[in-house]
Amino acid sequence: MAGRVLSIEIGYSLTRVCELDYKAKTPKVYKNFTVPTLDGVVNDGVLQLDTHYLEGLRGAIRENGIKAKQVIFSISSGKIANREVTIPFVKENRIGDVVRAKASEYFPMDLSQHELAYTILETMGEEKGNKQYKLMVLAVPAALLKGYYDLAAALRLEVAAIDYAGNSLFQIVKKECTTGTHLIAKIDERSTLIMVIQDQKIAFTRNVAYGVEEALQVVGDSAAWGTIRNIRQAIQIVEQNNCIDLEMDASDRDTATLSREDAARRHVTEALTPMVGGIVRVIDYYISRNPAVIDKVHITGVGANFLGMNDLLQKEVDYPVSIIKKVEGLNLEKYFKEGFFGEYLSCIGAVMAPVGFKLHEDKGKAKGKGKGKSGAAASTGEVSQGFAIAMWVLFAVGFLSAAGMTAFSILTYLEVEKENVNLKHQVEELKPIIDVYNTYVDVKAEYNKVKAMYEVTESRNDELYEFMLELEQKLPADVNVVTFTSDRSQVTITMNVSTKGEAAATIEQLRTFESLLPESITVTAVTEEIDEESNSITVNFTVAALYAPVQHGEDDAEEDADAAESAGETEDAGDNATAQ
Repeated sequence: MAGRVLSIEIGYSLTRVCELDYKAKTPKVYKNFTVPTLDGVVNDGVLQLDTHYLEGLRGAIRENGIKAKQVIFSISSGKIANREVTIPFVKENRIGDVVRAKASEYFPMDLSQHELAYTILETMGEEKGNKQYKLMVLAVPAALLKGYYDLAAALRLEVAAIDYAGNSLFQIVKKECTTGTHLIAKIDERSTLIMVIQDQKIAFTRNVAYGVEEALQVVGDSAAWGTIRNIRQAIQIVEQNNCIDLEMDASDRDTATLSREDAARRHVTEALTPMVGGIVRVIDYYISRNPAVIDKVHITGVGANFLGMNDLLQKEVDYPVSIIKKVEGLNLEKYFKEGFFGEYLSCIGAVMAPVGFKLHEDKGKAKGKGKGKSGAAASTGEVSQGFAIAMWVLFAVGFLSAAGMTAFSILTYLEVEKENVNLKHQVEELKPIIDVYNTYVDVKAEYNKVKAMYEVTESRNDELYEFMLELEQKLPADVNVVTFTSDRSQVTITMNVSTKGEAAATIEQLRTFESLLPESITVTAVTEEIDEESNSITVNFTVAALYAPVQHGEDDAEEDADAAESAGETEDAGDNATAQ
């Protein structure tokens, strides 16, 4: 399949559309535009088509003179399950058969209403007998796909492919990550997709349930930068103005004495805090479980449009942070001269090598073939009486059989109709559960927001009292603490004892502290003072150590890493279980 194709990514605030070449190594972008996404049209990737939304999308397609007859969708959803697996080295046209045969092992759930797809991550092993394929296998609900097929039909377009947003992004950025370990953060309106690429291979993925939608709303509501009528205008404002307060102290909440713009900057920065905190927690989660050090952090998506977003994230992480402004070999900047192309990356990547979700419908049609044979001509007068009787008997048997089958069909129909009435009655009885579930989802989302904001304010200084108790309990009695300083990450203590042996014992005792990292303990400024009058010796030394990470339970660690998503978890490819 070649030629032009329309690539669409439907976000919560904006629908991004590109017309470009299909399956080209360097696709040319012919057109690009956005259409407002009305409230309720998309919910965790599931579409609920709206007449006004369809009219707006059709009108934009007409106004931009789109010629493509086929469409590709790039979708992101917590309902898409994916898992990294290895399979034997078989012919590529047999990989699908192997995946389908072992699908129940990969996804221990009912797959009858799911569609499967896969992408080859790498070929492992060199010798023929030891070769294996490493795959990313994905399962998506058929009901979710149907919404996109319905949208394509409403636009009078043929579905060329449906891609997973993680794969779309990977196809674009892998050329920028040829060596080393790179973390990509695609910041959208209500979520952030985080992907770690190591030597051009996906090593880890996560979804953070926070984006920049609230910050854009603050920009529009504040009127500090003029009247803003829609989200596209708000995005243009944050591209051209410093809307982030990089000097803000987290403890300083007073905005009464600030100018309108400074107060707005502070509110925008506060709105971005849960998203930044979620990214930092995912980074901490990754480095705690992987030996590879992150070489660079790249940000893209609509969040990268914010002037100073990379500097805001740089304040919280120890790795260089940059915005993806060009892609090796694609020369995208020449197609987006008037704006930033980061928010279109999924649309562009989807046409390069989509995973190709397909909705397989049971056509329910059967084609029968029959042949008639003509015998030798015989006159009516030559038909024997016995043959006529046999024909009548055959007719009677056929009639009785047909009557019996009709009666059986009627009885079966009545039973099925009765069951249908009962099921409809059950549906009506269970409808109130929908409101209960929706309330639960809303409350859980609010809880997760509050929890994330609280965790951003957490500090080991909150546990300073417990640390002082541990000092009293474990330090030898003759140790004299001269000075004590502490910040969010480390503690520095100046002490003196009578002998160097006691100093060594004190240091060994500090290595047993649960609140400190033993390997981080360093000793400096060891000096001896001699009191000539009493002929006594005092050994002075200074100890510095990092606080040990706060220990969480396994469930809490997973919840923190996934940014407490209200609609399911996204497991990382490296841990072989993800839901996006």
